[in-house]
Amino acid sequence: MRPLEWLLVAAVAGRIVSMLVRGEAGAVWRSAFAVAAGGAWIAHLAFEGPRWSLGPTYLAVVAALILLPWERPHAKAVWGRRGANRRRRRPRPWGRALLWILLWLPTAAVPVLLPVPVLPAPTGPWAVGTVSFVLALPDAVLADGTVETGRRSMARLWYPVAADPPPPADAPWIERASVVLPALAASGGLPAFASGHLALVRTHATWSAQLASAPEASGWPLVTFDHGLGGFRSQNTFLVEELASHGAVVAAIDHPGDALGTTLADGTTLPYVGLPAADAPGYADAVLATGTRWTADTLALLRTLRDLLPVGDLAMFAGALDLGRVVAVGHSTGGGVAVDVCHAWDGCVAALALDPWWAPVDAARLEAGSERPLVVVDSDPALGYFAPINGDRFARLVDASTAPVLALVLERGGHNDLNDTMHLVPSWLAQRLGHSVGPVDKDAAMAAVRGVSLALVEAVTNDAGAAIDEVASIVGPPLRVAASVP
Repeated sequence: MRPLEWLLVAAVAGRIVSMLVRGEAGAVWRSAFAVAAGGAWIAHLAFEGPRWSLGPTYLAVVAALILLPWERPHAKAVWGRRGANRRRRRPRPWGRALLWILLWLPTAAVPVLLPVPVLPAPTGPWAVGTVSFVLALPDAVLADGTVETGRRSMARLWYPVAADPPPPADAPWIERASVVLPALAASGGLPAFASGHLALVRTHATWSAQLASAPEASGWPLVTFDHGLGGFRSQNTFLVEELASHGAVVAAIDHPGDALGTTLADGTTLPYVGLPAADAPGYADAVLATGTRWTADTLALLRTLRDLLPVGDLAMFAGALDLGRVVAVGHSTGGGVAVDVCHAWDGCVAALALDPWWAPVDAARLEAGSERPLVVVDSDPALGYFAPINGDRFARLVDASTAPVLALVLERGGHNDLNDTMHLVPSWLAQRLGHSVGPVDKDAAMAAVRGVSLALVEAVTNDAGAAIDEVASIVGPPLRVAASVP
């Protein structure tokens, strides 16, 4: 929990325990803890923001404040005396305290089980800025043969910022969380409010901060990121902030209809549609159409950034990006798409695929192999996220590749241990939501994925030929080398 949440819960707990203290001292302690709880509550709401899982604690604070005027110091007395001095029997203090504990303590455990997580801080010398914008997309041919026109989506950039001291980090993890988070909860069969605490997650980036001047005349290297099916553009914030802090501009797009939920600047919501059931007619065609559509969308993002003019909200990026030093990165479905994007964009120097799904990659691409250095980080096969045919497709790609390929495995790591899930959602809840997570140490996994990704981006932007060897030289637990070709 956050600091003021701990203070709030501790004050309420103190108020309950003080009910066991009799006499004048008990009244004083109950009053003091009630006032402390009220102050902590106000500070928490003002500086941290409310969340539903603390609702019963809020009610306990209100009850303590309402009872505050009745807390009067009184003489110590023996209750229930008989005869002329007999008093009306009152509940024993431990009975009242026990009742409060039974009503409040189980609910107080909820914010502990569902903490507001903290994303790991980037380690590079640059501060990080971020901004989103509406992106016009090309027409797309859907699996049923119809053509979708007038397509739009949201894109987001993370980039280096020169500031000392750095500007305050005020960028949200998810923009328009009211769309994405209920969809996330619904995907696991939970009520819409169950993931509401994730709206309180903050990043280490500053919204619309000024882009730093690139140290090279050609501009900043560019990294594209493609999310997984049912993911979203900021799903790998732990990674993109790290790359930006080390001097790369990262560009990600929500693939409309395949992202968990997207809200455009004008308020239009693009809901998740996804794929038909695996046993439905036309499923295979829909999968391939998804890959083709996503590749075209990411290429449209690259062209948009290449052709920027020094006007408007993105003026600071015009001429500041090196579109000849592009690294294509993706997770799951986006991992396979990253290979396609890197093949299609002349300025792409390498690709990084995080537990890629190869089914959306056209057979012709698999048979042609990779022409640019490729690093693949797979989840542990022992966890069985993908069917064996996924590995067979990758083997075909490797056999045909004319550039070096390095295949790594995140031991004891699941499919979603390669995105923000590892830090933002407790394992028990991630599994309830249908995410694949393993018993891998989350901090070690994050550091390893960051290290490999950063090594690849830095190596290929300097010497693409030596990139794979440099990446392989830093691999250590929980990553292991599964294959290195050639």
